[in-house]
Amino acid sequence: MKTIILCEGTTDLLMIQFVLQYKYGWNYQGFVENVVTNRLLRRDLVKDDSTVEVRSCGGIMSIPNEMKKLQDQMEHATKENEIYSKIIVMIDHDSVSSNKTFLDKMNKVLGTKFCEADINTECKWRIRNSIFEDVELDLFIKCIPETDIGSIENVMLEALATDKIETDLISDSAEFIKGVSQRQERYLQKKSRIYKAIFNTYFSIRAPEEKYDERAKVLKAFDWKSNKVLEQKFDFLDIG
Repeated sequence: MKTIILCEGTTDLLMIQFVLQYKYGWNYQGFVENVVTNRLLRRDLVKDDSTVEVRSCGGIMSIPNEMKKLQDQMEHATKENEIYSKIIVMIDHDSVSSNKTFLDKMNKVLGTKFCEADINTECKWRIRNSIFEDVELDLFIKCIPETDIGSIENVMLEALATDKIETDLISDSAEFIKGVSQRQERYLQKKSRIYKAIFNTYFSIRAPEEKYDERAKVLKAFDWKSNKVLEQKFDFLDIG
């Protein structure tokens, strides 16, 4: 089984990797970075005979363009091992209209007719291939949180609040960031940026060095296996 997961950014990519690796038993295989910016673009994991490729797309509205590249790849594939079995798209729920805006662009780029009812539901994506005729892929668009306005960072902070010290640190970070956003109009005027700022403020205290390997050390020490929040919110990553 060959699966690809498309997400918005590097933080999301790391969350997905650690859930797959430390909760569901996948083995880390390798990574791809942008040679100019050193931005993490992709991580690969394997389990038995299955593979998962996790890609960071650089924002929710860049995901449809990545899906177009996949569509082109599937249309011209000449070998079965070049075709993905499942595609998972993971997006934040930034605003009331963000899901519709995302789907509108996706449908325009891909020539599809997906609707909001297809989010958080297993569906099929049919792609025409010159050799294999119709290729039917499993597609799962996962919005986190599903109904409330928020982001993946919100869910991770909820999961990281494992004792009073961590809970208080997260609460203090949220109070500071929300206070700043209310007192001025220059920064943090989008809810999505507020969520990310709270998450990054928490990690700037846990791991002051601005390095992903320092953040990774904090995350690796986390109990991914038995956390109830992850069990409820990230069960869609129990694949293969």
